[in-house]
Amino acid sequence: MEVRFLGHASIYIKTEHVSIVTDPWFSRRGAFLWSWFQFPDNTELDLGFFKDVDYVVLSHEHQDHFDVPFLKTLSPATKVVIPQYTDTYLFDTLRANIANEVIVCPTLQKLQLGDVTFRPVVQSVPFWDDCTLIFDTPDGTIIDVNDMKLGSADAEWITRHYPEPLLLFLQYSGATYFPYAYEMPQERKVELAQRRVRSKFHGVKQMFGSLNARYLVPCAGPAAFLDESQFALNFAPESIFPSQADFYAYAEEEGFAERTLILLPGQAIDFGRQAKEQSLESLQDRAFTDRTGYLADYRERRKELIAEGLASLPDHFESLVPRFQEFLEPLLASSPFFRRKIGGAVLFDLGGSYPEQILVDFRRVRGACKAYEGEAYFYRFTIDGRILALYLNGQLHFDQLLLSLRFKARREPDVFNEYLFMFLRFADPASYAQIQRYEEQRAFDERFELDYGGERYSVQRYCPHAMGDLSKGEVEDGALVCPNHGWRFSLETGEAQRQMGCIAIDRIGHAATGEGSAAGQLTGPA
Repeated sequence: MEVRFLGHASIYIKTEHVSIVTDPWFSRRGAFLWSWFQFPDNTELDLGFFKDVDYVVLSHEHQDHFDVPFLKTLSPATKVVIPQYTDTYLFDTLRANIANEVIVCPTLQKLQLGDVTFRPVVQSVPFWDDCTLIFDTPDGTIIDVNDMKLGSADAEWITRHYPEPLLLFLQYSGATYFPYAYEMPQERKVELAQRRVRSKFHGVKQMFGSLNARYLVPCAGPAAFLDESQFALNFAPESIFPSQADFYAYAEEEGFAERTLILLPGQAIDFGRQAKEQSLESLQDRAFTDRTGYLADYRERRKELIAEGLASLPDHFESLVPRFQEFLEPLLASSPFFRRKIGGAVLFDLGGSYPEQILVDFRRVRGACKAYEGEAYFYRFTIDGRILALYLNGQLHFDQLLLSLRFKARREPDVFNEYLFMFLRFADPASYAQIQRYEEQRAFDERFELDYGGERYSVQRYCPHAMGDLSKGEVEDGALVCPNHGWRFSLETGEAQRQMGCIAIDRIGHAATGEGSAAGQLTGPA
Protein backbone atom coordinates (compact mmCIF):
# COMPACT_ATOMS: atom_id res chain seq x y z
CA MET A 1 0.00 0.00 0.00
CA GLU A 2 1.16 3.53 -0.79
CA VAL A 3 0.07 6.41 1.45
CA ARG A 4 1.15 9.83 0.27
CA PHE A 5 0.46 13.20 1.88
CA LEU A 6 -0.66 15.81 -0.65
CA GLY A 7 -0.74 18.81 1.66
CA HIS A 8 -3.15 20.32 4.20
CA ALA A 9 -5.77 17.55 4.65
CA SER A 10 -5.30 15.66 1.39
CA ILE A 11 -4.19 12.02 1.42
CA TYR A 12 -3.46 9.69 -1.50
CA ILE A 13 -4.10 5.99 -0.79
CA LYS A 14 -3.18 3.39 -3.41
CA THR A 15 -3.64 -0.34 -2.97
CA GLU A 16 -3.45 -3.19 -5.47
CA HIS A 17 -7.00 -2.54 -6.64
CA VAL A 18 -7.95 1.09 -5.98
CA SER A 19 -6.64 4.65 -5.69
CA ILE A 20 -8.30 7.24 -3.45
CA VAL A 21 -7.68 10.92 -2.67
CA THR A 22 -9.24 12.83 0.21
CA ASP A 23 -10.01 16.56 0.34
CA PRO A 24 -7.79 17.78 -2.52
CA TRP A 25 -6.97 21.50 -2.14
CA PHE A 26 -4.63 22.77 -4.85
CA SER A 27 -6.19 26.05 -5.98
CA ARG A 28 -3.69 28.90 -6.23
CA ARG A 29 -6.54 31.20 -5.22
CA GLY A 30 -6.43 29.70 -1.75
CA ALA A 31 -9.66 29.86 0.21
CA PHE A 32 -11.96 32.21 2.11
CA LEU A 33 -11.69 35.40 0.06
CA TRP A 34 -7.99 35.01 -0.77
CA SER A 35 -7.03 34.77 2.92
CA TRP A 36 -5.93 31.14 3.40
CA PHE A 37 -3.22 29.47 1.34
CA GLN A 38 -1.71 26.00 1.62
CA PHE A 39 1.28 25.62 3.95
CA PRO A 40 3.69 24.37 2.80
CA ASP A 41 2.75 25.28 -0.77
CA ASN A 42 1.47 22.20 -2.63
CA THR A 43 0.42 23.88 -5.86
CA GLU A 44 3.65 22.93 -7.67
CA LEU A 45 3.13 19.17 -7.20
CA ASP A 46 2.99 17.00 -10.29
CA LEU A 47 -0.66 15.92 -10.27
CA GLY A 48 -0.50 13.80 -13.40
CA PHE A 49 -1.47 10.74 -11.36
CA PHE A 50 -4.92 12.26 -10.82
CA LYS A 51 -6.05 11.11 -14.26
CA ASP A 52 -6.03 7.55 -12.87
CA VAL A 53 -7.56 8.25 -9.44
CA ASP A 54 -10.64 6.09 -8.90
CA TYR A 55 -12.30 8.00 -6.05
CA VAL A 56 -12.13 11.43 -4.46
CA VAL A 57 -13.61 11.43 -0.96
CA LEU A 58 -14.68 14.76 0.56
CA SER A 59 -15.14 15.31 4.28
CA HIS A 60 -17.06 18.60 4.45
CA GLU A 61 -17.87 21.87 2.74
CA HIS A 62 -15.11 24.26 3.86
CA GLN A 63 -13.13 25.53 0.90
CA ASP A 64 -9.80 24.18 2.18
CA HIS A 65 -11.36 20.71 1.84
CA PHE A 66 -13.87 21.34 -0.95
CA ASP A 67 -11.90 22.94 -3.79
CA VAL A 68 -14.50 23.29 -6.53
CA PRO A 69 -12.15 24.78 -9.18
CA PHE A 70 -9.84 21.79 -8.80
CA LEU A 71 -12.68 19.27 -8.77
CA LYS A 72 -13.73 20.61 -12.18
CA THR A 73 -10.44 19.24 -13.56
CA LEU A 74 -11.05 15.63 -12.47
CA SER A 75 -11.08 12.83 -15.01
CA PRO A 76 -14.68 11.99 -15.99
CA ALA A 77 -14.06 8.44 -14.74
CA THR A 78 -13.23 9.57 -11.19
CA LYS A 79 -16.12 9.12 -8.77
CA VAL A 80 -16.72 11.53 -5.89
CA VAL A 81 -17.83 10.21 -2.50
CA ILE A 82 -19.42 12.48 0.12
CA PRO A 83 -21.01 11.88 3.53
CA GLN A 84 -24.74 12.29 3.93
CA TYR A 85 -25.41 15.48 5.88
CA THR A 86 -28.73 16.97 6.99
CA ASP A 87 -28.40 19.57 4.24
CA THR A 88 -27.54 18.92 0.60
CA TYR A 89 -25.04 21.73 0.02
CA LEU A 90 -22.15 19.45 -0.94
CA PHE A 91 -24.22 17.39 -3.34
CA ASP A 92 -25.99 20.39 -4.89
CA THR A 93 -22.73 22.28 -5.42
CA LEU A 94 -21.08 19.25 -7.02
CA ARG A 95 -24.04 18.68 -9.32
CA ALA A 96 -23.92 22.31 -10.43
CA ASN A 97 -20.20 22.18 -11.24
CA ILE A 98 -19.08 18.70 -12.31
CA ALA A 99 -20.52 15.79 -14.30
CA ASN A 100 -18.74 13.05 -12.35
CA GLU A 101 -20.74 10.40 -10.54
CA VAL A 102 -21.39 11.45 -6.93
CA ILE A 103 -21.93 8.76 -4.30
CA VAL A 104 -23.61 9.80 -1.04
CA CYS A 105 -22.74 7.54 1.90
CA PRO A 106 -24.77 7.63 5.15
CA THR A 107 -22.89 7.88 8.41
CA LEU A 108 -21.40 4.63 9.74
CA GLN A 109 -22.39 2.73 6.59
CA LYS A 110 -19.82 0.65 4.72
CA LEU A 111 -18.99 1.47 1.11
CA GLN A 112 -16.66 -0.83 -0.81
CA LEU A 113 -14.05 1.04 -2.83
CA GLY A 114 -12.10 -1.73 -4.54
CA ASP A 115 -10.28 -3.60 -1.77
CA VAL A 116 -10.79 -0.72 0.69
CA THR A 117 -13.84 -0.47 2.93
CA PHE A 118 -14.82 3.15 3.51
CA ARG A 119 -16.99 4.41 6.37
CA PRO A 120 -17.86 8.01 7.20
CA VAL A 121 -18.48 9.06 10.80
CA VAL A 122 -20.57 12.22 10.58
CA GLN A 123 -20.49 14.42 13.69
CA SER A 124 -23.20 13.00 15.94
CA VAL A 125 -24.07 16.47 17.24
CA PRO A 126 -26.37 18.00 14.60
CA PHE A 127 -25.36 21.15 12.75
CA TRP A 128 -21.63 20.55 13.12
CA ASP A 129 -21.05 19.47 9.54
CA ASP A 130 -17.77 17.62 9.95
CA CYS A 131 -16.91 14.02 9.22
CA THR A 132 -14.18 11.50 10.02
CA LEU A 133 -13.22 9.33 7.05
CA ILE A 134 -12.25 5.72 7.78
CA PHE A 135 -10.44 3.57 5.21
CA ASP A 136 -10.02 -0.08 6.17
CA THR A 137 -7.32 -1.33 3.80
CA PRO A 138 -5.71 -4.78 3.46
CA ASP A 139 -2.62 -3.35 5.20
CA GLY A 140 -4.26 -1.49 8.06
CA THR A 141 -6.88 1.10 8.97
CA ILE A 142 -6.44 4.78 8.16
CA ILE A 143 -8.54 7.20 10.21
CA ASP A 144 -8.76 10.72 8.81
CA VAL A 145 -10.38 12.89 11.48
CA ASN A 146 -9.28 16.11 9.70
CA ASP A 147 -11.18 19.07 11.27
CA MET A 148 -13.78 17.10 13.21
CA LYS A 149 -13.98 17.51 16.98
CA LEU A 150 -14.64 13.90 17.95
CA GLY A 151 -17.21 13.63 20.73
CA SER A 152 -17.04 10.74 23.17
CA ALA A 153 -19.81 8.76 21.45
CA ASP A 154 -18.10 9.00 18.05
CA ALA A 155 -14.66 8.19 19.48
CA GLU A 156 -16.00 5.20 21.41
CA TRP A 157 -17.70 3.88 18.26
CA ILE A 158 -14.43 4.14 16.35
CA THR A 159 -12.38 2.36 19.03
CA ARG A 160 -14.94 -0.46 19.21
CA HIS A 161 -14.84 -1.10 15.48
CA TYR A 162 -11.21 -0.18 14.75
CA PRO A 163 -9.23 -0.85 17.95
CA GLU A 164 -5.71 -0.63 16.46
CA PRO A 165 -5.60 1.73 13.46
CA LEU A 166 -2.39 2.16 11.54
CA LEU A 167 -2.58 5.91 10.83
CA LEU A 168 -4.44 8.81 12.41
CA PHE A 169 -4.63 12.06 10.43
CA LEU A 170 -5.77 14.84 12.76
CA GLN A 171 -5.96 18.63 12.78
CA TYR A 172 -3.62 20.15 15.37
CA SER A 173 -3.66 23.84 14.42
CA GLY A 174 -6.39 26.39 15.02
CA ALA A 175 -9.00 27.20 12.40
CA THR A 176 -11.08 30.06 13.72
CA TYR A 177 -11.30 33.85 13.88
CA PHE A 178 -11.07 34.08 17.69
CA PRO A 179 -9.29 35.87 19.27
CA TYR A 180 -7.57 37.45 16.24
CA ALA A 181 -10.62 39.28 14.87
CA TYR A 182 -11.79 40.62 18.23
CA GLU A 183 -10.99 44.05 19.61
CA MET A 184 -9.47 43.57 23.06
CA PRO A 185 -6.26 44.44 24.90
CA GLN A 186 -3.24 42.89 23.19
CA GLU A 187 -2.04 41.07 26.30
CA ARG A 188 -5.46 39.48 26.72
CA LYS A 189 -5.51 38.42 23.08
CA VAL A 190 -2.09 36.78 23.43
CA GLU A 191 -3.14 35.00 26.63
CA LEU A 192 -6.28 33.60 25.00
CA ALA A 193 -4.45 32.51 21.85
CA GLN A 194 -1.70 30.72 23.74
CA ARG A 195 -4.28 29.01 25.92
CA ARG A 196 -6.15 27.80 22.82
CA VAL A 197 -2.95 26.44 21.28
CA ARG A 198 -2.10 24.52 24.46
CA SER A 199 -5.63 23.19 24.69
CA LYS A 200 -5.59 22.10 21.04
CA PHE A 201 -2.27 20.29 21.41
CA HIS A 202 -3.47 18.58 24.58
CA GLY A 203 -6.67 17.48 22.82
CA VAL A 204 -4.68 15.97 19.94
CA LYS A 205 -2.47 14.07 22.37
CA GLN A 206 -5.52 12.72 24.19
CA MET A 207 -7.27 11.70 20.99
CA PHE A 208 -4.14 9.97 19.69
CA GLY A 209 -3.97 7.95 22.89
CA SER A 210 -7.70 7.27 22.97
CA LEU A 211 -7.83 5.95 19.39
CA ASN A 212 -4.70 3.85 19.95
CA ALA A 213 -3.24 4.51 16.50
CA ARG A 214 0.26 3.37 15.66
CA TYR A 215 1.20 6.69 14.02
CA LEU A 216 -0.14 10.24 14.19
CA VAL A 217 0.04 12.56 11.18
CA PRO A 218 -0.73 16.15 12.27
CA CYS A 219 -2.38 17.90 9.35
CA ALA A 220 -5.19 20.24 8.16
CA GLY A 221 -3.26 23.36 9.08
CA PRO A 222 -1.96 25.87 9.51
CA ALA A 223 -2.93 28.07 6.62
CA ALA A 224 -0.45 30.59 5.25
CA PHE A 225 -1.76 34.16 5.39
CA LEU A 226 -0.27 35.97 2.41
CA ASP A 227 -2.36 39.12 2.09
CA GLU A 228 -0.22 42.03 3.28
CA SER A 229 -2.89 43.03 5.81
CA GLN A 230 -2.81 39.55 7.39
CA PHE A 231 0.80 38.48 6.88
CA ALA A 232 1.89 39.23 10.46
CA LEU A 233 -0.61 36.65 11.71
CA ASN A 234 1.78 33.92 10.56
CA PHE A 235 4.15 34.86 13.38
CA ALA A 236 2.13 36.96 15.83
CA PRO A 237 1.96 35.90 19.49
CA GLU A 238 -1.83 36.14 19.27
CA SER A 239 -1.90 33.57 16.44
CA ILE A 240 -3.67 30.25 16.96
CA PHE A 241 -1.96 28.81 13.87
CA PRO A 242 1.19 26.99 15.05
CA SER A 243 3.34 25.16 12.51
CA GLN A 244 4.09 21.46 12.25
CA ALA A 245 7.48 22.22 13.82
CA ASP A 246 5.76 23.75 16.86
CA PHE A 247 3.59 20.68 17.28
CA TYR A 248 6.51 18.31 16.88
CA ALA A 249 8.37 20.14 19.65
CA TYR A 250 5.31 19.59 21.87
CA ALA A 251 5.22 15.90 20.89
CA GLU A 252 8.87 15.60 21.91
CA GLU A 253 8.14 17.20 25.29
CA GLU A 254 5.17 14.91 25.87
CA GLY A 255 6.92 11.74 24.76
CA PHE A 256 5.04 10.72 21.60
CA ALA A 257 7.28 12.20 18.89
CA GLU A 258 8.60 8.76 17.92
CA ARG A 259 5.09 7.89 16.72
CA THR A 260 4.43 11.26 15.06
CA LEU A 261 4.99 11.74 11.32
CA ILE A 262 5.65 15.20 9.90
CA LEU A 263 5.10 14.98 6.15
CA LEU A 264 5.71 17.45 3.33
CA PRO A 265 3.31 17.77 0.38
CA GLY A 266 3.98 14.94 -2.04
CA GLN A 267 5.84 12.82 0.50
CA ALA A 268 5.00 9.12 0.83
CA ILE A 269 5.17 7.35 4.17
CA ASP A 270 8.08 4.91 4.29
CA PHE A 271 6.83 2.19 6.61
CA GLY A 272 10.31 0.67 6.63
CA ARG A 273 11.86 3.71 8.34
CA GLN A 274 11.37 5.08 11.82
CA ALA A 275 8.81 7.85 12.08
CA LYS A 276 11.25 10.09 13.94
CA GLU A 277 13.81 9.80 11.15
CA GLN A 278 11.23 10.81 8.53
CA SER A 279 9.91 13.69 10.65
CA LEU A 280 13.32 15.18 11.40
CA GLU A 281 14.15 15.01 7.69
CA SER A 282 10.91 16.84 6.80
CA LEU A 283 11.57 19.50 9.41
CA GLN A 284 14.79 20.44 7.60
CA ASP A 285 12.68 21.90 4.79
CA ARG A 286 12.94 25.67 4.37
CA ALA A 287 9.25 26.02 5.22
CA PHE A 288 10.29 25.28 8.81
CA THR A 289 13.96 26.30 9.05
CA ASP A 290 13.34 29.73 7.45
CA ARG A 291 9.60 30.15 7.75
CA THR A 292 9.78 33.95 7.51
CA GLY A 293 11.76 33.93 4.27
CA TYR A 294 9.72 31.06 2.85
CA LEU A 295 6.44 32.89 3.47
CA ALA A 296 7.81 36.19 2.16
CA ASP A 297 8.67 34.50 -1.15
CA TYR A 298 5.30 32.75 -1.16
CA ARG A 299 3.59 36.12 -0.61
CA GLU A 300 5.34 37.53 -3.68
CA ARG A 301 4.07 34.62 -5.79
CA ARG A 302 0.47 35.33 -4.73
CA LYS A 303 0.51 39.14 -4.53
CA GLU A 304 -1.09 39.81 -7.91
CA LEU A 305 -3.68 37.07 -7.52
CA ILE A 306 -4.81 38.43 -4.13
CA ALA A 307 -4.98 42.01 -5.42
CA GLU A 308 -7.00 40.94 -8.46
CA GLY A 309 -9.35 38.88 -6.30
CA LEU A 310 -10.10 41.68 -3.87
CA ALA A 311 -10.49 44.18 -6.70
CA SER A 312 -13.09 41.89 -8.27
CA LEU A 313 -15.49 42.30 -5.34
CA PRO A 314 -18.48 44.21 -6.76
CA ASP A 315 -18.95 47.74 -5.45
CA HIS A 316 -22.34 48.95 -4.30
CA PHE A 317 -23.40 52.59 -4.15
CA GLU A 318 -26.62 52.50 -2.17
CA SER A 319 -27.65 51.59 1.34
CA LEU A 320 -27.81 47.92 2.31
CA VAL A 321 -30.65 48.58 4.79
CA PRO A 322 -33.35 47.35 2.35
CA ARG A 323 -31.32 44.21 1.64
CA PHE A 324 -30.90 43.60 5.38
CA GLN A 325 -34.66 43.95 5.82
CA GLU A 326 -35.46 41.65 2.92
CA PHE A 327 -33.01 38.97 4.05
CA LEU A 328 -33.11 39.02 7.86
CA GLU A 329 -36.60 40.10 8.92
CA PRO A 330 -38.40 37.01 7.51
CA LEU A 331 -35.80 34.86 9.27
CA LEU A 332 -36.41 36.68 12.55
CA ALA A 333 -40.15 36.22 12.14
CA SER A 334 -39.64 32.47 11.71
CA SER A 335 -37.98 31.83 15.09
CA PRO A 336 -39.07 33.31 18.43
CA PHE A 337 -36.59 30.82 19.94
CA PHE A 338 -33.61 32.53 18.31
CA ARG A 339 -34.96 36.02 18.96
CA ARG A 340 -35.10 35.14 22.66
CA LYS A 341 -31.72 33.42 22.74
CA ILE A 342 -29.89 36.25 20.94
CA GLY A 343 -31.69 38.85 23.00
CA GLY A 344 -30.11 42.06 21.78
CA ALA A 345 -29.03 44.35 18.96
CA VAL A 346 -25.99 44.09 16.70
CA LEU A 347 -24.27 46.95 14.89
CA PHE A 348 -22.85 46.35 11.42
CA ASP A 349 -20.26 49.06 10.75
CA LEU A 350 -19.72 48.90 7.00
CA GLY A 351 -16.79 50.32 5.06
CA GLY A 352 -15.93 50.19 1.39
CA SER A 353 -17.74 51.85 -1.48
CA TYR A 354 -20.78 52.90 0.61
CA PRO A 355 -19.86 53.39 4.29
CA GLU A 356 -22.80 53.17 6.69
CA GLN A 357 -23.86 51.79 10.06
CA ILE A 358 -26.82 49.41 10.25
CA LEU A 359 -28.46 48.18 13.45
CA VAL A 360 -30.22 44.81 13.63
CA ASP A 361 -32.35 44.29 16.75
CA PHE A 362 -32.68 40.52 16.92
CA ARG A 363 -35.49 40.79 19.48
CA ARG A 364 -37.83 42.34 16.94
CA VAL A 365 -39.46 41.37 13.66
CA ARG A 366 -40.86 44.54 12.13
CA GLY A 367 -38.35 47.32 11.97
CA ALA A 368 -35.56 45.06 13.15
CA CYS A 369 -33.12 46.43 10.54
CA LYS A 370 -32.52 50.17 10.32
CA ALA A 371 -29.90 52.87 9.98
CA TYR A 372 -28.04 53.27 13.27
CA GLU A 373 -29.07 56.25 15.40
CA GLY A 374 -27.09 55.73 18.58
CA GLU A 375 -29.04 52.80 20.05
CA ALA A 376 -27.43 50.34 22.47
CA TYR A 377 -25.96 47.15 21.02
CA PHE A 378 -24.02 44.21 22.42
CA TYR A 379 -22.07 43.10 19.32
CA ARG A 380 -20.38 45.13 16.61
CA PHE A 381 -19.03 43.81 13.32
CA THR A 382 -16.73 46.10 11.32
CA ILE A 383 -16.52 44.86 7.75
CA ASP A 384 -16.29 45.93 4.13
CA GLY A 385 -19.85 46.33 2.86
CA ARG A 386 -18.89 44.58 -0.38
CA ILE A 387 -18.14 41.40 1.57
CA LEU A 388 -21.31 41.57 3.64
CA ALA A 389 -23.33 42.14 0.46
CA LEU A 390 -22.04 38.80 -0.86
CA TYR A 391 -23.46 37.11 2.25
CA LEU A 392 -26.81 38.91 2.00
CA ASN A 393 -27.06 37.93 -1.68
CA GLY A 394 -26.38 34.24 -1.00
CA GLN A 395 -22.96 34.27 -2.68
CA LEU A 396 -20.91 33.72 0.49
CA HIS A 397 -21.57 31.46 3.46
CA PHE A 398 -21.29 33.12 6.84
CA ASP A 399 -18.67 30.52 7.82
CA GLN A 400 -16.60 31.56 4.81
CA LEU A 401 -16.91 35.20 5.81
CA LEU A 402 -15.74 34.43 9.35
CA LEU A 403 -12.84 32.24 8.26
CA SER A 404 -11.64 34.94 5.87
CA LEU A 405 -10.71 36.99 8.96
CA ARG A 406 -11.68 40.06 6.92
CA PHE A 407 -13.67 41.68 9.71
CA LYS A 408 -13.31 42.95 13.24
CA ALA A 409 -15.69 42.26 16.10
CA ARG A 410 -16.36 43.71 19.51
CA ARG A 411 -18.74 42.41 22.16
CA GLU A 412 -20.00 43.87 25.43
CA PRO A 413 -20.26 41.97 27.67
CA ASP A 414 -17.30 39.86 26.57
CA VAL A 415 -19.36 36.69 26.19
CA PHE A 416 -19.72 34.53 23.08
CA ASN A 417 -23.33 34.41 21.87
CA GLU A 418 -23.47 31.12 20.01
CA TYR A 419 -27.07 31.66 18.91
CA LEU A 420 -26.21 34.85 17.03
CA PHE A 421 -23.62 32.99 14.98
CA MET A 422 -25.87 29.98 14.38
CA PHE A 423 -28.65 32.29 13.21
CA LEU A 424 -26.40 34.04 10.70
CA ARG A 425 -24.70 30.82 9.64
CA PHE A 426 -27.77 28.72 8.84
CA ALA A 427 -30.13 31.49 7.68
CA ASP A 428 -32.91 28.95 7.21
CA PRO A 429 -36.18 28.49 9.17
CA ALA A 430 -36.08 24.68 8.87
CA SER A 431 -32.58 24.60 10.37
CA TYR A 432 -33.69 26.92 13.17
CA ALA A 433 -36.53 24.54 14.01
CA GLN A 434 -34.15 21.55 14.03
CA ILE A 435 -31.74 23.35 16.33
CA GLN A 436 -34.56 24.27 18.69
CA ARG A 437 -35.79 20.67 18.83
CA TYR A 438 -32.27 19.40 19.47
CA GLU A 439 -31.64 21.94 22.24
CA GLU A 440 -34.91 21.15 23.98
CA GLN A 441 -34.39 17.38 23.83
CA ARG A 442 -30.78 17.24 25.06
CA ALA A 443 -30.27 15.42 28.34
CA PHE A 444 -27.50 16.39 30.73
CA ASP A 445 -28.27 13.98 33.56
CA GLU A 446 -25.08 11.92 33.34
CA ARG A 447 -22.37 12.97 35.79
CA PHE A 448 -18.77 12.16 36.60
CA GLU A 449 -16.62 12.85 39.66
CA LEU A 450 -13.60 15.10 39.58
CA ASP A 451 -10.91 15.55 42.24
CA TYR A 452 -9.16 18.91 42.28
CA GLY A 453 -7.44 21.00 44.91
CA GLY A 454 -8.35 18.63 47.71
CA GLU A 455 -12.06 18.72 46.84
CA ARG A 456 -14.32 16.26 45.06
CA TYR A 457 -16.95 17.51 42.61
CA SER A 458 -19.92 15.89 40.88
CA VAL A 459 -19.95 17.36 37.38
CA GLN A 460 -22.27 17.30 34.38
CA ARG A 461 -20.50 15.08 31.85
CA TYR A 462 -21.41 16.74 28.54
CA CYS A 463 -20.67 20.29 27.44
CA PRO A 464 -23.77 22.33 26.49
CA HIS A 465 -21.98 23.71 23.45
CA ALA A 466 -21.41 20.61 21.27
CA MET A 467 -21.74 17.73 23.73
CA GLY A 468 -17.98 17.42 24.30
CA ASP A 469 -17.12 14.91 27.04
CA LEU A 470 -16.02 17.03 30.00
CA SER A 471 -14.74 13.93 31.80
CA LYS A 472 -11.93 13.97 29.21
CA GLY A 473 -11.12 17.61 29.97
CA GLU A 474 -8.53 19.14 32.24
CA VAL A 475 -8.61 21.78 34.96
CA GLU A 476 -6.73 25.06 34.53
CA ASP A 477 -6.81 27.82 37.14
CA GLY A 478 -9.99 26.54 38.73
CA ALA A 479 -11.84 26.04 35.44
CA LEU A 480 -12.78 22.78 33.72
CA VAL A 481 -11.79 23.00 30.04
CA CYS A 482 -13.82 21.13 27.42
CA PRO A 483 -11.51 19.06 25.18
CA ASN A 484 -13.56 19.78 22.05
CA HIS A 485 -13.65 23.57 21.69
CA GLY A 486 -11.94 24.82 24.83
CA TRP A 487 -14.99 26.17 26.65
CA ARG A 488 -14.07 26.87 30.29
CA PHE A 489 -16.45 26.31 33.21
CA SER A 490 -15.83 27.59 36.73
CA LEU A 491 -15.59 24.82 39.34
CA GLU A 492 -17.22 27.18 41.83
CA THR A 493 -20.32 28.19 39.88
CA GLY A 494 -20.43 26.05 36.71
CA GLU A 495 -20.68 29.23 34.63
CA ALA A 496 -18.93 29.41 31.27
CA GLN A 497 -16.21 32.03 31.56
CA ARG A 498 -16.48 33.66 28.13
CA GLN A 499 -19.57 32.07 26.62
CA MET A 500 -23.28 31.86 27.27
CA GLY A 501 -24.03 28.71 29.24
CA CYS A 502 -23.32 26.78 32.38
CA ILE A 503 -22.97 23.22 33.64
CA ALA A 504 -24.29 21.51 36.74
CA ILE A 505 -21.51 21.07 39.31
CA ASP A 506 -21.64 20.31 43.02
CA ARG A 507 -18.92 20.02 45.65
CA ILE A 508 -19.58 16.64 47.32
CA GLY A 509 -16.71 16.38 49.79
CA HIS A 510 -12.98 16.10 50.09
CA ALA A 511 -10.81 14.16 47.68
CA ALA A 512 -10.01 10.63 48.80
CA THR A 513 -6.40 11.42 49.67
CA GLY A 514 -7.29 14.34 51.86
CA GLU A 515 -4.98 16.53 49.79
CA GLY A 516 -6.84 16.03 46.52
CA SER A 517 -5.84 14.10 43.44
CA ALA A 518 -3.44 15.39 40.84
CA ALA A 519 -4.79 18.56 39.26
CA GLY A 520 -7.77 17.79 37.13
CA GLN A 521 -7.75 14.02 37.62
CA LEU A 522 -11.08 12.55 36.53
CA THR A 523 -12.54 9.53 38.28
CA GLY A 524 -15.02 8.47 35.59
CA PRO A 525 -18.81 8.52 35.35
CA ALA A 526 -20.58 8.80 38.69
